[in-house]
Amino acid sequence: MKNNYIQIKLHKEQTGNNEQKEGFTPQDLCKNIYIDLEREVKESQRDPALSMWQLLPDEIWICIFSLLSHKELSRVAQVCRHFRQLASDDSFWKRIHISDCHTLNDDCLVTLGNHHPQSLTLHRCHDDIQAITDRGLKQFFHHCRESLQELNVTSCSGPRLKGDKLLLYASTFCNRLTVVDISWTGATDLGVLALAEGVSSLQGLSINGCQITDKAIRTLVKKHGNSLNKLEVFGCHALTARCVSCLALSCPHLRTLNIGRVPKITEVSFAKILGNLRKVTALNVAGLEMVKDQIVHLIVTKCRNLDCLVLSSCSGVTDVSLLEISTYLRKIRNLDVSGCKKVTDIGVQALARSCHQLQYLDLSSTGASKRGVSLLASYCHGTLECVKLSFCKEITLDVVRKLCKKCRRLKMLHLYGCHITPDLSVIKDIYKTVQVFHDVSASAC
Repeated sequence: MKNNYIQIKLHKEQTGNNEQKEGFTPQDLCKNIYIDLEREVKESQRDPALSMWQLLPDEIWICIFSLLSHKELSRVAQVCRHFRQLASDDSFWKRIHISDCHTLNDDCLVTLGNHHPQSLTLHRCHDDIQAITDRGLKQFFHHCRESLQELNVTSCSGPRLKGDKLLLYASTFCNRLTVVDISWTGATDLGVLALAEGVSSLQGLSINGCQITDKAIRTLVKKHGNSLNKLEVFGCHALTARCVSCLALSCPHLRTLNIGRVPKITEVSFAKILGNLRKVTALNVAGLEMVKDQIVHLIVTKCRNLDCLVLSSCSGVTDVSLLEISTYLRKIRNLDVSGCKKVTDIGVQALARSCHQLQYLDLSSTGASKRGVSLLASYCHGTLECVKLSFCKEITLDVVRKLCKKCRRLKMLHLYGCHITPDLSVIKDIYKTVQVFHDVSASAC
């Protein structure tokens, strides 16, 4: 049965001028649509083989299907031929995202490849029964060799979902890849070297937690230094200070740099490269012992475009650093100083009074208390979306209520380890748009 909605729309376009001449109003058109639909419903009731759901226009079904995950789309496609046709619409498969899946196999990969995706993301997927073979991987990358531009495989397990294996096949078939994230997949120099040689212009690479040495990074920046705008090497312990200096000098267009937990970086080497990071908008130096107030001063004065700064677990960071941030980075949106125990309400006050575009703020395990949080609620209420206060002392129910009430855009609040009385369910009941995360002890107090 042809789509009644489309028929009416075409009829309207073809006869629009005549309708205007005859005084045909939009109300008349709506009335006719209703009459036609009512007639079809009555006909469907006389025909037991025809479901009322089949009267829905394809546009509505596509809108419904757009709310489903790719795993659910695959199941819907098995219902009937019509659903299979709709679920195969190219708009659903340009960017494929699959997470927490334990049933991936060769057939699934080949099916995904046949959709010729531009982007594939696998997150926390596990192949414990080894249902994925080299043949399946090879066929997937072969099918999307002309389309795949972005590959993200993170926190996955299984012999065929290891970093090197993925990078070897991807670099062999998909030379148009521009963005790759294989964090926490055990990738080594072997895979990164193959990627560097196999793709034509790499723009973003995330290899957090991988076993990478200076050799791979030097080869990477030698070929792709002019195109790279994002590089993440968090937790790559083997990298040296000289290597980090090399990448900063060879990548003039870097916008995102993550060198957190790379312990061999020294204060002297880092200070030298800051002049080459003027375009950086996101910087992560979490857990680096050399990061102290003096280094933060250099960061905020050299990298004036920063809107995201991660200083987590930098023990040398104090309120002085927050004062510097509030002076030089007034437009900062994301700031993480969790674990900086010398940060107190004095630093939070400086942020609250100056940084009125803050959206994400992590003060977990700092010296911030109810006074600092109250100031945030008063001065940053128009922008704050996520606040983390886990293990902060003297956080009271009243100040949490004020934060939720004032910050209309607040979506997420972390209160792990905060001993708040009475039950936090009061907050959850009143402010339903805010997700409150806390441990059992907080709700039991």
